[in-house]
Amino acid sequence: MRSITKLIDQVRAQTENEEVSDFVGIKDQEFIQYLNDAQYNLQAQIVHQHPRVFIKEEIISAVSGQEKYDLPSDCFLKNKVHNVEYSPTGAEDDYYVIEEDTIKYRNPGVTGNPVKYIRLSGQLLLTPQPQGFGKIRINYVKRLPELDKRCARVKTQATIATSGLINIELDNDTLTTEVDSILQHDYICIVDKEGKRIFSNLEISEISYDPATNLNRDPIAATYITVIGKSATSEDTVTIPAGSFIVGGRDTSTHSQLDTSVERYLIQYAAWKILKRDSSVDSGEAIQELQLMATEIIKSYAMISDDVQFIPQLNAWDDWSS
Repeated sequence: MRSITKLIDQVRAQTENEEVSDFVGIKDQEFIQYLNDAQYNLQAQIVHQHPRVFIKEEIISAVSGQEKYDLPSDCFLKNKVHNVEYSPTGAEDDYYVIEEDTIKYRNPGVTGNPVKYIRLSGQLLLTPQPQGFGKIRINYVKRLPELDKRCARVKTQATIATSGLINIELDNDTLTTEVDSILQHDYICIVDKEGKRIFSNLEISEISYDPATNLNRDPIAATYITVIGKSATSEDTVTIPAGSFIVGGRDTSTHSQLDTSVERYLIQYAAWKILKRDSSVDSGEAIQELQLMATEIIKSYAMISDDVQFIPQLNAWDDWSS
């Protein structure tokens, strides 16, 4: 799918809202909100009928004697857990499935190898509590990354350290740094030109300026964004390459992870919201077209397999008539 910037351009052209300035027209932020609304609206409908489409796996390190573990930040509605496994040693061959239980059977203070898990307010509670430093493998329904525009470009490669502060140099010659957009968030994500994740959820410490070249601390000429280092996991890269892009917020991207065929729905939804906002008579036709599109897309996400799942047994095992 194309970047959100391209989608905004198409919605503007479709709704005749191409003229925009500080005082005239509809700002990009409103289009971004409508496109995100469209994405989440559609995902909710797909999840309702085909939840396995968005299954994602993540491994969490267990801590001896610790009962509570946060679900991944992109877990849909903070509770859509498909399956949980535990490995006392962390080895792949030692994983076993643990069953879901309810809060009334919570058993704090008891340690051992977990056999049950409980979902509670965006957390997993293991029972009994781990007695060692194993691994928890979670399969869950992921929430699609929130869409936003590029707010900066990385000028030189940066290395992610396990601790301390990391300075990411910004390339203002290629892309003007949107400092105001960055400062609206506490975290940033790093993506490539197609919006694919490079590193997610780096906590912002500050935005720095080179005093030798920027005595007035002009926001347009911000030189560095300083983030707090964190350990790289098996899914993270160790370096942030030059030429990658910064997007503000947690679990964000410039491109939707939905299939390219869904792009038309996002555009049509945003256009409908604009027409509705303008009290246009065309909005009634737009909502009908949206409903038809959504129905078609949801059907296309059904997980249909051409493989033979099983061979039906037509005769009883003790039927010797043939």
